[in-house]
Amino acid sequence: MDDLDRTILAALIPDARRPLSQVADELGIAPTTLHQRVRRLEEKGVIKGSRLILDWDDVGLDVVAVVSVDVGSRGLADAAEALSAIPWVQSCHAITGEFDIMMIVRARSSTHLGAILEQIREIVPGRSRTGVVLNTFFDGRVPPLDPDRYP
Repeated sequence: MDDLDRTILAALIPDARRPLSQVADELGIAPTTLHQRVRRLEEKGVIKGSRLILDWDDVGLDVVAVVSVDVGSRGLADAAEALSAIPWVQSCHAITGEFDIMMIVRARSSTHLGAILEQIREIVPGRSRTGVVLNTFFDGRVPPLDPDRYP
């Protein structure tokens, strides 16, 4: 990935739905060059698609919890695969420290969250810790893509 690829990514991150011809004009490059670069970044897996950014309150999933679990002898990959069957688990990460896996869970209410936690306990019955998010000040930021800018 070169500097132009990074510039293209930085231009697409705020709104990937903008017409590529508009992005090409802003960057001062030919639209065909931009299309070829974007296609190559997709083929390499650097760009893995585009997503909607939802207002979680408006869609009724305003309860957010950070759930950490100890998978015991089950194994990380096996536990993560089983946890992926719970649609309310938004993300799942292997972590270091006191627990093995950390998840972000979205729920409709505290009662709904309780039911989700029961599902999680059925899959990984070991120790767990849950923290409910009170307020999100920012989310989904993308760090600078220039490797020379920040050591």
